[in-house]
Amino acid sequence: MNRAAQIAWWVAQVEAARTAVTAAAESRRRPRAFGGLDDEPRRRAARVAPLPKVPPADQVIRGHTITGGRDEERSRSLPPSSAGGGGGGPPPVRPAARAPIPGGAGGAGPGAVGRARQLAAGYQPAVIKVLSWAHGTVRATKTGQYVQREDVPLETHDGRMLTDREAVADEIKAWSVNFSKRAESQDVAAVRLMLRGVKDTEEGRETYEKAIAAGFAGHRYAYRLDTTSSGDLEARLVIALAGPAKERFRVREERVGDHEKQFTRKRFDMASEGKIADRIHAATGIGTQAIGVSPGMTNHGRNGVTYRLNKLVEHGAVVDDKGKAIANVADTRVAAREWGPSLRSQSVRDTMHLMLSAKAGTNVEALRRAARAFLQDRFGDHKFMFGIHVDKEAAGHIHVHAVIAAKGESGQKLHPGPETFREWRTAYAQHAQAEGLRIVATSARERASSQSYGPKDKAIVETAERPRTAREARDRAYAADPANRRLIDNARQRIATARANPISLPKSPLARKVVNESVLAWRTVAAEQPANPIAKDMLERLLMAQAIGGILQAIGRRVEQITKEDSGMAISSEQMAKDLRVMNEAVSRTSDLLVGETKQQFRETSARYLETLANRIDLQRVQERGVERLSRGEVESIVGTNADRLIERAQEIRLKEEREAASAEQIAARAVNAERRQEAGVALDATSQRELRAERSIVAGSQQAASREAREAAAAAEAARAITEHPGQPIPAALVQTDALAKLRAEQEQVIREIEASERATAQSTKGQRLV
Repeated sequence: MNRAAQIAWWVAQVEAARTAVTAAAESRRRPRAFGGLDDEPRRRAARVAPLPKVPPADQVIRGHTITGGRDEERSRSLPPSSAGGGGGGPPPVRPAARAPIPGGAGGAGPGAVGRARQLAAGYQPAVIKVLSWAHGTVRATKTGQYVQREDVPLETHDGRMLTDREAVADEIKAWSVNFSKRAESQDVAAVRLMLRGVKDTEEGRETYEKAIAAGFAGHRYAYRLDTTSSGDLEARLVIALAGPAKERFRVREERVGDHEKQFTRKRFDMASEGKIADRIHAATGIGTQAIGVSPGMTNHGRNGVTYRLNKLVEHGAVVDDKGKAIANVADTRVAAREWGPSLRSQSVRDTMHLMLSAKAGTNVEALRRAARAFLQDRFGDHKFMFGIHVDKEAAGHIHVHAVIAAKGESGQKLHPGPETFREWRTAYAQHAQAEGLRIVATSARERASSQSYGPKDKAIVETAERPRTAREARDRAYAADPANRRLIDNARQRIATARANPISLPKSPLARKVVNESVLAWRTVAAEQPANPIAKDMLERLLMAQAIGGILQAIGRRVEQITKEDSGMAISSEQMAKDLRVMNEAVSRTSDLLVGETKQQFRETSARYLETLANRIDLQRVQERGVERLSRGEVESIVGTNADRLIERAQEIRLKEEREAASAEQIAARAVNAERRQEAGVALDATSQRELRAERSIVAGSQQAASREAREAAAAAEAARAITEHPGQPIPAALVQTDALAKLRAEQEQVIREIEASERATAQSTKGQRLV
């Protein structure tokens, strides 16, 4: 097929896609299949994939352990609930055999079709979440007492009832015999490095750079050079303690001074300190006696990296071991993700906090029986306690909270993964259906649902919006702290998105496969029940997800084919431009059919493909004129011709920051007025004085927030001006004061890298053609 025929074929395919998407949106009563853009034949599934292969719950509950063996712990039977904190009488003997769980299969048929039938009949999806893990008796006790809040009685693995905080504490204390005695790993440390006699000169800074690179070779690190009052240099660092192979620097505590003036300080152990000093000596020639390396506080995990780097950048930008600048909170989060794999972090988990969710109106006692059976089914080898919270029923749901010992009686530990959660949802749904509850095990992908928010998001927003009675001043101070503002805003955004539940676009092959299977299942149900509004709406939702996913896949594949063309004759810029016009039209028409977050997802994803192709077209045009090597200015010029989206984003950021600055100023003014009222009515008692101090803290935090917002708004305005005038030049680092601007700058740099990579690939292709 020649190029002209290929382009004509492509136009026909895109037009077919546009027609199919329009039909799906306009015809709710007669949903039609999407005539997708794929240039490969569609594989039509002959049948729907079955549920994951797990033992039936009525078999597992009879005594099979997690590892497949037998365990007497699973043969325990639960006695009737008693009122005390201790145990009741001896538990009744469980029958030797039980019939299959009545109602457990739901009678809707197997696989995706059966689940679709149940959802169409009003069943609710099974929801299971791990809310947290705890290490140690204190944290585990706090988790249990949180579950026991508002006097909710907790039932244990052996049927006892815990009715107060003391009973919960005693139970956790009994569990703690099997808790891990190992502490969490020290993963990152603040370090101070001094090379005595090295002055703040260009040569001195080079010496420090050599010393840092040698002393901490193989470790991730970031550093800042400061000048002391005497004119000497010193380095402040954050280093990952894990290094190459099995090397790990270790920090110890030691007592210094006599009995009356004794204090504790941190230091590297002798082996670690010796390695660092020897490497610096070899690289710089400085004697080991003139090298001072002192560790400070240590932290655990990626959160520890973020915290330590944030403290380091408070006094100026730093540079990491790759030569990359880290200047703000956005950079520190990126660095923490990059450092993560090298930390070799070891967390200790003694208890798991699990939640089972059900909709408001669910029979509480039936849910209690289902939860008991599920926990005995899946965690019969583990100690656990659970209770039901109905305090959120007015908000539309009730929850079962369970605290489960991570280590079983047989020594098996819990390490749940995606497959584990699928098995848990299946077992929970089977037990719930056995109790007459309309709950079915399904997945978000099958419903094209967006990801849910986490319990931490909910706690953050509730603390900020509804201060607790006993901690009102403290919670208000938390919400007013500038350091917490973005945390709260991001949590609020995730909750809003999850509640709106926009269509989640299937971008990966697995996600598209699941959506395609779900479309077949819901088409079957819609044909069986043409008047069912749930089936009709769900099919339309999935058809839209399938269509948009197909468009994105086809565009991405075509762009990849064009930009990586290695055939004997390169595609001309004119042919590429024709493809781009067709793609732009398809994206525009599809975008018009979408709303909200789904529209935003589609626009952002498709824009990256189209920008890549547009840049490639400009490169091809330059090379068709005989230019073999582009200058930096020409690369930036190409970026500039396709920078409309970047400029639009910059203006959006500017407007958002200006709105937030105005809002912060209003909050600060209200806080000042509240403080004045508090001062006017304050008494001399200790409680009133504490409240006044809290109000002053809120005022200070609000004023800091207003000042910070004003600076960020000014930086955003300057960044918008800079990117409008010079879209091919990354935003100056000094202006990157927000996460949004950091992300925008990263996009600019990515576009430039793509152009340069495409230029190299095309030059290589041209060279090969000339050789032929």
